[in-house]
Amino acid sequence: MTAGPSKRISAVPPSPTFAIKAQARALADAGRDIINLSTGEPDGLPPAAAVEAAKASLEVGEHKYTPVAGLPALREAVASFYRTRWSVPCVPGNVLVTHGGKQALMNVALSAFDPGDRVIVLTPAWVTYVPQLLIAGVDPVVVPCAAEDGFLPDPDRIRAAVDDRTRGIIVNSPNNPTGAVIPPDRLRAIAQLAVERDLLIIADEIYDELYYTDEPPQCIAGLGPEIAARTVIINAVSKTFAMTGWRVGWMVAPEALVKAASVVQGHATSGVASVSQRAAIGALSVDRSFLGPIRRGLGRRRDILADALDALDGVSVAVRPGGAFYLFPRVDGLFGRRTPAGDVLTTGADVASWFLHEAGVAAVPGEGFGEPRCVRLAYPVRSEILREAGRRLAAAVAKLE
Repeated sequence: MTAGPSKRISAVPPSPTFAIKAQARALADAGRDIINLSTGEPDGLPPAAAVEAAKASLEVGEHKYTPVAGLPALREAVASFYRTRWSVPCVPGNVLVTHGGKQALMNVALSAFDPGDRVIVLTPAWVTYVPQLLIAGVDPVVVPCAAEDGFLPDPDRIRAAVDDRTRGIIVNSPNNPTGAVIPPDRLRAIAQLAVERDLLIIADEIYDELYYTDEPPQCIAGLGPEIAARTVIINAVSKTFAMTGWRVGWMVAPEALVKAASVVQGHATSGVASVSQRAAIGALSVDRSFLGPIRRGLGRRRDILADALDALDGVSVAVRPGGAFYLFPRVDGLFGRRTPAGDVLTTGADVASWFLHEAGVAAVPGEGFGEPRCVRLAYPVRSEILREAGRRLAAAVAKLE
């Protein structure tokens, strides 16, 4: 046998987010001035309480392995949040601490489903959902959400996609890449369908605290005990607390599934680093009123970039997002346009490449999210940088014939 990837892994596409980041980095290393709007990473600092908790952990010598399921204090802090905020019946046994939200999702794919099962993925969707299902041998069933409907899921379309092999559905609100926040009535319709057809709901709520709506996005498990009993909540400290590099996430789920996922994690990575978990405990202890100014600031940045994009001939921000920190404009109005070198733009990937190489602005092609008519741009950067990005993009679009 020659060394090489398995058939299962060969069928999994690489991450377009990492690919565009690598291209942007290579151009920057070569001396180009690149504005990187491809990365979903807050530009703020973690709460002081998180940093102080990490320092204290180091000072007392907490350098040992941690329990696979997480430190008891962190599991209780997570459970307490969902009990208090959303009245979800939750105890520490319902919580598994993971190496970021991504590992929590992978744990679910490997522990909740069997090869050949089907899971519904609502697109546009984060680039990792489908590859993770493929790695687990699970068949993703893509159900598109229309741009004309604000990229919101259509419960009737979801119902039509369910068959006897369907075992679950992934729900992401606020959404990456669109920023769409699913209204409670649509969430309730999805939840009711899950009850009727005995589906597991995987609720990726990592952007739950980054919203611009009057009310916070509804936690689907908070719709009632019957829904909570078939829901896995995925979250992390990454976005809310600007702690992406600390790699602390969690899944909140029925205890039997937490135990099953713990088996996967125990043989994959074991427990999360003690210092990171102590920092997460510190973060979760902070009063979340500090997020008010952050939300307002992100809302202003959203509008700066959206206004600049809407001013471009051939680009349209159909709906301004209600949460997260991404814009997902349609760029198919540029399809058929020709660059000065004679290349014709025909896909979102072509447009993203033109933006990067001509304007020095890195955006992620929409193909990886299931919508090739769009590109994704992240706006958690300084306002003056967003204005400069708008100027550069305008100049690049003006060069197209």
